[in-house]
Amino acid sequence: MQALATDAQATPPAPTSWWRQAVIYHLLVDRFAAAATTLDPSRSRLPVFCGGTLDGVTRRLDYLRGLGVNTLWLSPVTASAAYHGYHVLAYDRVEPRFGGERAWDALMRAARPDFRILLDWVPNHIHREHPFFQQAIADPHSPYREWFHFGRDGRPLCFLHFDELPKLNLDHPDVRSYLLGECKRWLDRGVDGFRMDHVVGPSMDFWRTFRADLKAHRPGVFLMGEATLMGVRREHLVTLRLPDKRRYFFEAQLGHDITDAVQAEYATVFDGVLDFGFRNLLCQRVARRAGPVNPGEVQAALDAHYARFEWDACLPSFLDNHDVNRFLHEAKGRVDRLLEAAALQFLQPQPPVIYYGTELGLSHAHPVAGPYGDLHARPAMPWTGLNQEPGRSIRQRFQELIAGWKRAFSRAPGDSLIK
Repeated sequence: MQALATDAQATPPAPTSWWRQAVIYHLLVDRFAAAATTLDPSRSRLPVFCGGTLDGVTRRLDYLRGLGVNTLWLSPVTASAAYHGYHVLAYDRVEPRFGGERAWDALMRAARPDFRILLDWVPNHIHREHPFFQQAIADPHSPYREWFHFGRDGRPLCFLHFDELPKLNLDHPDVRSYLLGECKRWLDRGVDGFRMDHVVGPSMDFWRTFRADLKAHRPGVFLMGEATLMGVRREHLVTLRLPDKRRYFFEAQLGHDITDAVQAEYATVFDGVLDFGFRNLLCQRVARRAGPVNPGEVQAALDAHYARFEWDACLPSFLDNHDVNRFLHEAKGRVDRLLEAAALQFLQPQPPVIYYGTELGLSHAHPVAGPYGDLHARPAMPWTGLNQEPGRSIRQRFQELIAGWKRAFSRAPGDSLIK
């Protein structure tokens, strides 16, 4: 993999904790935009590559500038067996269907200096067709055999119940060295930070080593973790290295909300932890509320939520993402509830995350449930409806909220990424 030329990828000097002034836009590359055509909405209903590319993202940077965001969170762009990027085939190259190395380099040049780049990173597991795993199963004496966990029956330990995703042995020194080396290469290619997938899978020792090593390489790197037990069943516990995992799991089985407690385990390990507790609270008290929303009551509940963490914890807030129902679906299509929730989101001194299309009122008819149910939350971005109502008015409101949040919480006016 060739690094970008220094002048092309140059990133402004990183202020301390720049991410606290980040307004993050979360997009799935395959479902966001194509380079020269419009994505086919019907294909996005299938678990196939839909045609979105990195050139498509580059093409839409002016739209994102106009919206006011200053940080782009890209779904995994490494070579993958699946459209979403989480089935890794190679960490060291860009997925050809997303445009390959050329398209990545072009996006990095076009994004500077207006945007920082967060790359979704999947360290816990790879796809079964990855050459390292293929060597491990082909030869019991292969050095790659120790890169994975095999049971007495010869079956590999996998990510949850997905047999096609063998879990990496991240406590093996060679595996750690390899993954850290790949992360550093992406930092050298223009990445400013990583959203770390499924952080409850690897051990805390791995994460502490990972953080120390990357911070030594690039002090300004932002590491944001996804800490949740969503989708975990009892038989999956063996795949997790979350401290006190059984206690948390059984408390959840008894109906206790363990969301904040699990996030708190990682809030001092990472620079930021995605705030599932915030999202759950807004769904309960805004989206699903039968009567009028009382913003003061919701804020009081949010204050109690934040009090469960260290005072300086960074908890990027979101209303929806690629794994859950979109907020507007939770609100049964009530745009007023979406805008009330967004107003509350942008009142918090935490980095706000906008999932692509939320700013246009993108929703779905069926819940995210069952096999491939997550496709409902991952439609093609509706570029043809930008100037149609109610999408145009919703977008204008998001622009106002973003501008207001920057005025209230951006404390580094000299940094070119804080607009």
